[in-house]
Amino acid sequence: MVTDELSYLYGLAREGIKLDLSVMREFSGILGNPEQKFRAFHVAGTNGKGSTSAYIYNILMKKYSSGLYTSPHLIKFNERILMNRELIKDQEIEDFVAKNRSVMTSMAESNRNPTFFETTTMLAFTHFADSGAQYASIEVGLGGRLDATNIVNPEVSIITQIGYEHFDKLGCSLTSIAMEKGGIIKPDVPVVLGDTKPEVVNTIRKLAEVRQSKFIHVPANCEITDLSSDLAGTSFVLKTPKKEYKLKTSLIGNFQPRNAAAAVLALENSSADKIMKRDIETGIKNTRWPGRMEIIRNDPKVMVDCAHNPPAANALKNSLSEYNFPNPLLVIGILSDKDSYSYLHAIRGISDRVIFTSPNEPLRAIPPEKLASMSSGLFRESAVINDPIEAYEKAISTSDLVLVTGSMYLVGAIMEHEGKAVMPFHND
Repeated sequence: MVTDELSYLYGLAREGIKLDLSVMREFSGILGNPEQKFRAFHVAGTNGKGSTSAYIYNILMKKYSSGLYTSPHLIKFNERILMNRELIKDQEIEDFVAKNRSVMTSMAESNRNPTFFETTTMLAFTHFADSGAQYASIEVGLGGRLDATNIVNPEVSIITQIGYEHFDKLGCSLTSIAMEKGGIIKPDVPVVLGDTKPEVVNTIRKLAEVRQSKFIHVPANCEITDLSSDLAGTSFVLKTPKKEYKLKTSLIGNFQPRNAAAAVLALENSSADKIMKRDIETGIKNTRWPGRMEIIRNDPKVMVDCAHNPPAANALKNSLSEYNFPNPLLVIGILSDKDSYSYLHAIRGISDRVIFTSPNEPLRAIPPEKLASMSSGLFRESAVINDPIEAYEKAISTSDLVLVTGSMYLVGAIMEHEGKAVMPFHND
């Protein structure tokens, strides 16, 4: 049952995203600055930030009381906020909104009320503080400089891969986007960068110099050898300036070793000195990042992946070229705020067969008929089935290999249909 408090919270989503930290700072001050009561790892990037956040969280949990904040969710809102191994409870969400609703309303008299994401972020910070978190792994929502999460003063800032996205908010060049992502770098706080593109590296390096922050570039600070990967997972040896680790993760994709390396370098440059070599190895092994190059069914074989922008589609294409997953039947749904034309051209490199459908987000979904029209001539086989479950059932009844992608909301709907868990760790 959706209560009045939850209806109010979800209703805030209609107001959209506002990149402005003044309201978050005011809101936090009223609530006693909860983000100052735990130590944070702050993770930005176009792609890879979710799995990197999950790696950090799973390692921290080996020795510390730890939280994880990510977005969006696959199936249920509560997935966004974890404390130790538990999702935030519905009652805690309702209590937070009920307690602070009048404050949020009154803030509109001098400025504006907090948005959905700002409220969710403050809910997460308050939950971590009240639950006694020692550390939290915090994923940036959009951009970095003006993202609601950027009121934290972290132990380490981490920037994964940067690509073209949200041109209207972040700019139209990699340099401008990197400037926005690099806005999470704080004075005297180390920054770990996973990207290798020259304009990104130069931009982040210069920002780090200006803020007198230690610049830690993943390729220059570690060596990855003995790499082995199949659809069951990835194993490799990671050598950093401090230690050598034998790592294995169930996550697949040729970008995962670099994400894991970024997480390890971040922890090595933090105050989390209770973390030992074994904690890092077991934490990486225990990490799961649901809905990302994940096999959810074997007969027929079904992979789901939340690649929702052109860089992610290209990364997915490059990774799949290393596995035995030839020409799967694609089930694709895309939201309207994405570069759908470039996305379709990138995803065409994976397969020439597709069913277009609608993600479980009707107000923001691109009509599948429009996608079909937009991609005319790109695919050898193309069909339109509006209902995502019907589209999925059609796919698994007609193909031995199926790939569901394009939107987290589509992937979440299919995972829920298949009864798959969405926790970011494997059960012991």
